[in-house]
This record gives sequence, structure tokens and C-alpha cells, in this order.
Amino acid sequence: MGERLQGKVCIITGAAQGIGAGEGASVAIVDLKRIDQATDVEADITSLGARSVAIKADVTDATQMVDMAQRVIDEFGRIDCLVNNAGLMFDQLTATWDDFLAVNFMGAINASNAVVPFLWEQRSGSIVNISSTAAFPLPLYSMFTLPHDSPPPPIAPEGYGMTKWMLIFQTRQMARSLGNRGIRVNAVCPGVTMSPATKAVVPPDIVDALVNAAALHSSLEPEDMTGVIVFLASDDSSKMTGQVLINDAGTCFSG
Repeated sequence: MGERLQGKVCIITGAAQGIGAGEGASVAIVDLKRIDQATDVEADITSLGARSVAIKADVTDATQMVDMAQRVIDEFGRIDCLVNNAGLMFDQLTATWDDFLAVNFMGAINASNAVVPFLWEQRSGSIVNISSTAAFPLPLYSMFTLPHDSPPPPIAPEGYGMTKWMLIFQTRQMARSLGNRGIRVNAVCPGVTMSPATKAVVPPDIVDALVNAAALHSSLEPEDMTGVIVFLASDDSSKMTGQVLINDAGTCFSG
């Protein structure tokens, strides 16, 4: 068990997982649909000797985010890091532009607005926004387009990629406006990560193509994101803000 986050309190939205617990952090897991899984993770974190709480809350509801932040303060006494991970991805066929905007972008805004007043008073803290390499149009992603002989699709906003690009822009704006109080804001852009949700919808041949396109010829697992997020949450990156870290096994520059 590491100590890079020893004594720190981390909030993670939209992820029933305990990033940071292995580095000594107390972790608040904020989820809406997977609260049972979040509760299981809470027990796992506690078994490591760290403190944890699972909170059922909707990032699209600003009032619920304010209540969430206050509960974390009541439970742990402080907040040191917010990881804005809540997002829609594999809802492309059913989600509307408003859905993507509400969760992927405004969800991060709502959570940040709820947490920033506490970080402001502390004159310290780290916000990590989880964006995506989908924010960058790449030739590689042409494999996800329709065949040439398909009828023309309706032209509509590409909700996932657009909102993830907006989150990158917002990261830099937040870094500028909050930096004078010692609050750092950075973003991580994962490539296609082999989460259970990904495996359920992405065909094996597409997975193979993604692996072959990566410079490291490797797939990404959810655990591959942990180290990058812990780095940005920890004092190891104390002079780093407004940055976008791409963690995709070398797909972006290869594609």
C-alpha cells in the first residue's frame, strides 16, 4: 500500500471503484445507478484500512452535488481531490445531445461548483476531469463509421466526443481561474478502455484493431488509469495544472 495520498480525501463521481484507496486516501464514491456496487467497493476500501463512504447522487442535479460535498465534509472534515468521471458513452443510440451535455459536461461543472468553495478556503486541492481520446478526430475511429453503401445518417451533434472536448476546454479555463488559490485542474484522456461496458458492446475484431493500432500493441484496462489519476491527485504533480494527459497505449500519435 502506497502513501502518495496519505491523509487526503478524494471524491470520485460516476465510478463504483476505489481509485486512491491503495495510496492511503479516504474515498467518497458517488454513483447513481450502481450504488450497490459502490457499497461493495466501500467495504473493500475499508478492508484496506482506509475510510470510505458510498453516496447515491445524480451529477446532473446541482443541489444533489452540493449536498454530496457537504456530506463528505461532515464525514471526513475536508476535500482534497475531485475526480469527475461520471459520463455517458455506450448510450449513443438512445441518448440525446441534451443527455450527453447534462452528464458528461454539466455533471463535471455541478460537482466542481459544489467542491470548489471548500478547496478555495483550504487554498489547495486537485480536480481531475476524465475526458477521452474521442475528443480528437482520428483516422483510426473511421472503423466505427457506417459502410460506404449505407444510406446517409442524419447529421446530429456527436454527443460523446463533443462533450469530452468541451471538458478539455473547461479544464484549462478552470485551471486559470482557480490557480491563484492553489487549486489545480487537469484532465486525463483515456483511449478505449476494456471495461465491462466496453467488452459488452465492442466486437472482438474491433478490439484487435485497436490493439494493433496502438504503438504499444496493448489494450487498456481500467487499472491502467489509476496511476495517472493518483499522480494528478497527489503532491507529485503539485506544480502541474491546465494539462491534458493522454493515456491510450500510443494510439493518438500512431493514428
